[in-house]
Amino acid sequence: MRNRFLVVLIAMTAIVGASDASSAGTGTIDTFKQLGSSRHTLIEGIRHAEKLGGAAISAKFDVEQGKFWLSVYSAKAGIKTDAEHNKLIEFKGEANEPIFDPTPEVFQDVEHVARSATHLTLLQVATLSLEDAIKKASSVQNGTVYSAIPAAVEGRPVVAVAIATSEAKNIVVEVDLRTGMTEKK
Repeated sequence: MRNRFLVVLIAMTAIVGASDASSAGTGTIDTFKQLGSSRHTLIEGIRHAEKLGGAAISAKFDVEQGKFWLSVYSAKAGIKTDAEHNKLIEFKGEANEPIFDPTPEVFQDVEHVARSATHLTLLQVATLSLEDAIKKASSVQNGTVYSAIPAAVEGRPVVAVAIATSEAKNIVVEVDLRTGMTEKK
């Protein structure tokens, strides 16, 4: 039974990873409209979440149920510990509040466990951290970073960093997690 669960989890992880790569930079109009009201950057959210528990494995701004959120997925036991022996957590708080005070949620459902396990696994083979990938992307594209999601693209571990430009355009910069090379999409 346990082996069957692992096979299902691995298959779902591959599917979720593929969908992350294709949707990482498709920010909604509502999210774009709210970016200017954020009192925090994605990197600030990552640093705060890491102080609260573990290593950041993905991060994004999002509008959900009419509220503007900053969400950071984290691996409680750090990057070196595999998903099965880790607690995969989301730290989510309102982005436009003066103090970023996220609520932690330990993932229990298959969809979030699979997605966060994929993010963790990709960062385990990386030479860059999530924050490093954001900084690399920001060095080649000006704008507001609103999403940093690890994905496997053509067999390479990357972070798809979505950036909203001052012209309200969406640019995705893929940062190769092994080489640090960047490519605009």
